[in-house]
Amino acid sequence: MNENRGSEWNRWDLHLHTRSSYDYKYKSDDAEELLCKSLRENNIKAVAITDHFLIDRNRIEKLRSLASDIVFFPGVELRTDKGANNLHIILIFSNRLKLDTLVNDFDAIMRRQRAKASDKNETIHWTLEDILDFSKSHDGLISIHAGKKSNGIDKEITNAIPVKEAIKAEIADVIDFFELGQAKDIEDYNMHVFKDVERKPLIMCSDCHDPREYSPKESLWIKGELTFEGLKQCIYQPRERVFIGTIPAMLDRYNKNKQVNIDKIEIKRIDSPSHFDKMWFDCSLCLNHGMVAVIGNKGSGKSAFSDIVGHLCKSRTMSDASFLTGSRFRKMPQNYANDYVATLTWADGTVCSEMLGEIDYSTSIEDAQYLPQQYIETVCNDIGDDFQKEINKVIFSYIDYVERGESKTLEELVRHKSRKIESEIQRLKTELHEQNSCIINLENKKANTYKTKIKNGLDKLNEMLRRHEASRPAVVKEPDKEKLDKEYKEKLSKIMHNIEEKERIISDKNTELKKMDAIISDADEIINQIELLEKHFNEVDEKVHKFVAKHGIKEENFLLKLVTPKEYLRTLYEKVQVERKEIYNLINNQSNGLQIQLNDLKLEKEKLISSSSNEEKLYQKYLDDLQIWETKRKEIIGNKNTIDTQEYYKCELDFINNSMEREYNQALLKRNEIMEELYKRKQEIFSVYHGIYLPIQTEISGILGDFEDSISFEVELFMKDHDITDSILSFINRTFKGKFGRGKNSQQEIDNILQRTNFNSVESVREFIDDIVETAIEDFDNANKKIQNRQDFYDFLYGIDYLGVKFKLKMGKRNLTELSPGERGLVLLIFYLALSKESKPIIIDQPEDNLDNQSVYRKLVPCIQKAKQRRQVIIVTHNPNIAIACDAEQIIYSRMEKNTCQIQYESGAIENAEIKKHVVDVLEGTMPAFNLRRKKYD
Repeated sequence: MNENRGSEWNRWDLHLHTRSSYDYKYKSDDAEELLCKSLRENNIKAVAITDHFLIDRNRIEKLRSLASDIVFFPGVELRTDKGANNLHIILIFSNRLKLDTLVNDFDAIMRRQRAKASDKNETIHWTLEDILDFSKSHDGLISIHAGKKSNGIDKEITNAIPVKEAIKAEIADVIDFFELGQAKDIEDYNMHVFKDVERKPLIMCSDCHDPREYSPKESLWIKGELTFEGLKQCIYQPRERVFIGTIPAMLDRYNKNKQVNIDKIEIKRIDSPSHFDKMWFDCSLCLNHGMVAVIGNKGSGKSAFSDIVGHLCKSRTMSDASFLTGSRFRKMPQNYANDYVATLTWADGTVCSEMLGEIDYSTSIEDAQYLPQQYIETVCNDIGDDFQKEINKVIFSYIDYVERGESKTLEELVRHKSRKIESEIQRLKTELHEQNSCIINLENKKANTYKTKIKNGLDKLNEMLRRHEASRPAVVKEPDKEKLDKEYKEKLSKIMHNIEEKERIISDKNTELKKMDAIISDADEIINQIELLEKHFNEVDEKVHKFVAKHGIKEENFLLKLVTPKEYLRTLYEKVQVERKEIYNLINNQSNGLQIQLNDLKLEKEKLISSSSNEEKLYQKYLDDLQIWETKRKEIIGNKNTIDTQEYYKCELDFINNSMEREYNQALLKRNEIMEELYKRKQEIFSVYHGIYLPIQTEISGILGDFEDSISFEVELFMKDHDITDSILSFINRTFKGKFGRGKNSQQEIDNILQRTNFNSVESVREFIDDIVETAIEDFDNANKKIQNRQDFYDFLYGIDYLGVKFKLKMGKRNLTELSPGERGLVLLIFYLALSKESKPIIIDQPEDNLDNQSVYRKLVPCIQKAKQRRQVIIVTHNPNIAIACDAEQIIYSRMEKNTCQIQYESGAIENAEIKKHVVDVLEGTMPAFNLRRKKYD
């Protein structure tokens, strides 16, 4: 098994003394045993033995024999008088150097030849030039006391005069590490020193002089192989490779989430394969929990590795795999995949095995996100739903689960946060419907045909009244009452009184019937509204009960009570119905109703009059005719509320001439105000989107910096109805002449209006609607014929349901549609890597395809570095920027034996000599090519 997991976080101590130092506090024979015990108790894996002024071969060899599980680097602590009286410098050498040679050289060169004032430990020192020369000749690393640490560069060279500052800068330029005295020094160096000096690794060490009291102020963590080459890598990436504190974030994340970190992959041939002639796989690899870069030449099995990991993790994108497909490793009839089984072991010990020929992923939850090369290309060549869905998924995963509530998608979350706004929109649309109805009524009256109709109606009624006035019954003189029979007069008077009384009663009862009809109608409407309210109340009540049960809250605090007059209204409704029936029957009963009684009285009157004199008969007929004439006259004159009467036509004509234009303009203004309110409500949804996207925008900016072509969001209103032209034309009768009529390209006319409309401007939207309405209607005389349903037409246009709210993803100043597929792929990868809060591993096959090196380095690299802090990252790549600039914790080199088809994998850290050679050969095109480029650049 290849157990080389590459660069891993371990605790190191790069400044540690033994009893060989003159000022050591414990000199007993068990000092080395106590020191090794203390190192193990503190989980120290690598140590630099830095005794004062000497390198003790015997002491180091004894420590190595006592603790073979700890790496001991030879080193020495020296004193220089450069710029100070007592400035301490540490030299650290490779553990692979021949210790005898190193010790002999140090004794001969540094102790005997170059030491100054060497007769006492308290005075011995060297020039800085001699120290640097010895370090360089033996490939050593140099650290210097700094910050608040005693005998350090900041304490010893304190004068703020130019010469002293120049000396500090000169020394800082030639050392490899700053050894600090306390954690506070880190902040000071980051804020002040590294503004003027090239960044160097900051370390804190124990400087221990007593094995019984080993207690570093802070833990020093270094990420790398436990080798001198691993230590050297700190110089090149001081932030990424060195951590001072309790535990590095990446290691802490791993310890807490072992169940989502792949520990080992094994691929074996089954005992009874169908193809004995080929051994494609026989390997076992331990994986780093940080970033794993898989490299190799073309056709070496890189994608095979990523496909197999994706297969074991049941990734939903396996249909886009490039190796485990029906056209390659699963190709029939050979189907080599059925001869192999792969096993994945998670860091928590969970093991799962799968035949490579198994292809059913539909019922499983994926354990890792896999982005095959083909998948990225497919999604990014589609600038529509597929790409947007992937972006939305990542955005939703970034949102805190508390803020998500019970929403399952980004779309649901936006709808949930917009509910109050949508409720207000529905209220405004109801108001708009009523306003449009009012406007249509006014527009009908603005038609010339309507005014003509009113004028003609008034003229006709005037003529009718004139003719009616001319037809007034001729006056008949009332007979002398004295000559009338007394009995006749009394009877006639009584009958006339009874008729008048019956007519009054019938009139009163009919008035009561009208009032009752109004009560019945209004009560019925209110009852229906109350029942709708009760339905909504019951829905809310049910939600409250679920809320109480879900969160264990005292129910008495959430009691809802709805009090309505529904039962009273029902009782009133039924009572009035009964009373109405009674009154109706009282009037219209066929046996003895008031109307029958009135008719009988009129017959009785006629009979009585028929018995009178001829003169009386003529007079009574005159009175009846006059009453009928008066009634008809009143009907012709009428009132302003009665249609087809003289007063009605007068009022209408006065309204048309004097008031209608003002009222119509006010109605239009009111409708525009409602439309603008609807527009504002839609704009309020902007705040919902901004609340979601602002943290994401901040995160991306923090990772990518202020590049000109950074990724940003814009929220806008847009025409969501792709068939808006057809929708508008569906209302229009195109048999009429006009721009939207026969013989015209109506669709082109509407498209022209759409093209000049800015839907992010309410004024422009209003102009768009006005243009459509004016062009469609032209005049109000034929409006009802031209527009098949003007109410729906106006509700549609002014209700602006065709406008939607969306966010626009941009790179620099370009919209998504203006980006190349490669650039869209970069956007997708940035989202997956930098924003996704998924903790499961992510596997990406050749993300750099179709991207230039600048985009890879400036955008993709920072995102990969961000992602590996949160999750295990496995990337197949042929780009050195990804493997090297991202500081991959582990490199897996893939190769295939062409004769046998066997795919083999070799793993290790970048600092591993063999792995470094593979990296140079595969990613840089061999060392001679790399050196040639380096010389040309230089």
